[in-house]
Amino acid sequence: MNRTFFTKIFLSICLVSFTGIFGLAYYYQEYYRTVLINNEMDSVKRSINQANLNLDNQIKRIVNDLNYFFYYSHNGADYFDSQKRSEVQSTLESFRLQYSDQVESAFILVKDHNANGKEALIYDQNLDLVNGIDYQTQTWYKNFVQKKSSLWLNPSTDHLFYQDRSLNTIYLTLTQFDLQGHDVLFVVRLNGKLFSDYYRLLASSDVSIELNDDDGNVIYTSIASTTEADEERAIKMDFILGYSHFQVKTFIDEQSIEAQVSKNLLFDRNFLVLLILITLGISFLLSMTLVLPIKKLVLLMEKVETGDMDVRFDGKYKDEIGALGRNFNKMIANLSALIDKVYVAKMEKVQMEVKQKEAKILALQNQINPHFLYNTLEVINCQAIINEVPGISRMTSALADFFRYPVENHMIEVKVQMELEYVKTYLEIQHERYPDIEIIMDNLESFLDLPIVKLTLQPIVENAYKHAFSEERDFFLQISGEVFSDHYIINIEDNGVGLDEEKIQQINQLFDTDVQSFSQNDRGGKSGLGLLNVHQRIRLRYGVPFGLSICESMYGGVLVSVRLPLEGEKL
Repeated sequence: MNRTFFTKIFLSICLVSFTGIFGLAYYYQEYYRTVLINNEMDSVKRSINQANLNLDNQIKRIVNDLNYFFYYSHNGADYFDSQKRSEVQSTLESFRLQYSDQVESAFILVKDHNANGKEALIYDQNLDLVNGIDYQTQTWYKNFVQKKSSLWLNPSTDHLFYQDRSLNTIYLTLTQFDLQGHDVLFVVRLNGKLFSDYYRLLASSDVSIELNDDDGNVIYTSIASTTEADEERAIKMDFILGYSHFQVKTFIDEQSIEAQVSKNLLFDRNFLVLLILITLGISFLLSMTLVLPIKKLVLLMEKVETGDMDVRFDGKYKDEIGALGRNFNKMIANLSALIDKVYVAKMEKVQMEVKQKEAKILALQNQINPHFLYNTLEVINCQAIINEVPGISRMTSALADFFRYPVENHMIEVKVQMELEYVKTYLEIQHERYPDIEIIMDNLESFLDLPIVKLTLQPIVENAYKHAFSEERDFFLQISGEVFSDHYIINIEDNGVGLDEEKIQQINQLFDTDVQSFSQNDRGGKSGLGLLNVHQRIRLRYGVPFGLSICESMYGGVLVSVRLPLEGEKL
């Protein structure tokens, strides 16, 4: 099997080419297939013709007997004579029993020509009239009153007796007008089985039959439902019954007939099928020899696509496919080594960037970590308590708490509640200096457990005290918030000295500067963490679009908005 790939393909083509000898046999089978289909169609046609003839003869016998009974057995006066009427009823019963499978009911209606227009409905005593039935609403009666004479009525659901079992059938009617001063109508209701029995054995899923009267009304049908596609596929045959002139429409499913014929031909094709199977078997074995290694290689490639780099192709032969497999193994080995190198380098770079960001954030916080200050303030507080100076004690205690918060722990992210407590401490200190500034905190209860970067709010409040409250008038500082679907905003607003529009635009543009260039533009100075410092720490922590933005307050001062995510690190 160490032949070249070209040799294997060539041998496969040569073997498959021998199947051309089966072309003549195929033509022979197709010829006899056409002959059998035509024979099957002729057989169906003959069967339907015979059923049509039998039905037409049966209808002819019924009509002939009906004519004899109606026109020759009685005269008009007999129908109103009680003794004669009994004989008429017996004759009606005999007629009905003679055709018990074809006739459901037979009755006579007699109408007197006198002024009172007396009517008599005559039927045999074994028929039961439906309670409350009004026969004057039925089609046969309306035609009789209008003096219309027709042997066949249109198919109808009208029924007069409980013995009328067929849901839809046709009536036979014979009329005599002005018979010894009377109008006489003889009505026979045919059983629907009269029509279905003749076609039931012929109708199937392949052959559908529909019987119509000469007006095209459906008397019997074996067709449940048809579509345009079904009608186009079917072969249609039309027949006319010689005596009754009924129309028979037959729809034959050509594909089903062809399938049945093809099934019968299977026995004649056994030898041909055997030869084909042998040829296919040889071709299959040879093809599998060619295809299996390629399929195996494709499966290995699919595994590589999912990230499995440990797969290897096990090639036993030294042909072109074997060479392809060996090159595949080399490629996977080189690719795996390259991925490992790139992955390690990328992870080292990511870890370094994370450490740099964490170090930068902590460095910014440690700008305000003077441990010695709050320790000294605690000593002053103790001296103030000893010397009973409560004002100094309160101020030094608040100032100590103020300086303790930044160095208490090295957490980068805290709850809003802790930040607000820190702001309140700062406001308590400033209250000693600015007792007239009103502080308003609205709608902050729902924010207390949300995450925030440490030392975010106090520098903004400090900025307001430093720049906004420089004049002598009533000032206020308001802290409020809003919650949205994926973030929340804390607003710090004052009514102090505001900024012009150009200055506001410059600051907002500075906020939009790349994080890496913040250190070059920070105007916070040694006096404390400026707004840019706060914005930088939020942006380093959460990325875009979180951070600060400022605008003019509706009260004339400045409104600083802090946008933060609803979810940070779990605290």
